[in-house]
Amino acid sequence: MEFNFLIHSPLQIKNGLLDFYLEAGWYRYGNKIFTIDFFEENENLYRVFWLRYNISKLKLSETNEKIIRKNKRFTFKIKPFQNSELLEALHAMYFKDIDFITATTIDELMEDVNGNVFNSMMIEISDKEKLIAVGIFDYGNNSIAGIKNIFHPEYKKYSLGKYLMILKCQYCLENNIDWYYPGYFAPGHKKFDYKLTLDMEATEVCVGENRQWVAYRDFISNG
Repeated sequence: MEFNFLIHSPLQIKNGLLDFYLEAGWYRYGNKIFTIDFFEENENLYRVFWLRYNISKLKLSETNEKIIRKNKRFTFKIKPFQNSELLEALHAMYFKDIDFITATTIDELMEDVNGNVFNSMMIEISDKEKLIAVGIFDYGNNSIAGIKNIFHPEYKKYSLGKYLMILKCQYCLENNIDWYYPGYFAPGHKKFDYKLTLDMEATEVCVGENRQWVAYRDFISNG
C-alpha cells in the first residue's frame, strides 16, 4: 500500500488546535498530525475523503439501536487513556484476527502514550471481569477524533466496533461536543465503509482543495 500524505509535528495538538486540524481535514498519526488525498493498493488508486458526524443531527437507526440492546449485558467505563499489559494483550488478539495493515501494538499506534501531545480517552467494555473491547479517542474543545477500536475475536457477533462508535457519540452528547471525526473513507474500498453506518443525515464529507464540509447526501448525489 502506498500513500501520499503531509505531516506536521507540533509540540502539542490539544484543545482548539486539535479542533482546527480536524476541521481542516487532518488527523492523528502517532504523535503527529497528517492529511492524505489518495492511496494506492494492489494497483488500484483510491481517493480519500475525511468524515465527521454532526452530533446535534444524529439519530440512530433501528440497526444501531439493536446493537445497543445486544450489548446491554456488558459494562463500560470511560477514562483517560493509559496503556497496560491487559490492553496490549487484547490488541495482540485483535491484531492476529484482522486482514488489514495496522500498528502491531498500542505503543506503536499511539507513540504519545503519556499524553504530552494529545489529550486522549478510552472506553473499556467488559464482560463481567473480562476486558473485551476498547475504543480510544482524542478530544479537543468541541470535537473528538476516533483513533482506534479493538475487540476480542470471540465477541465478533456483538458488533463491538460499531458499538464503540455509538458510545463515542454518546460521550459527545453528554459533554456538549458538536463533532465526532471517525477518520476517512475511500469510495470503492469497503473496509472503511463501517465509518458511514451511524446516520447518513448527520454525516459530512470534506471535499475540494479548500477543505469544505458538505452533507453526505449532497456528496453522493454529485458523484
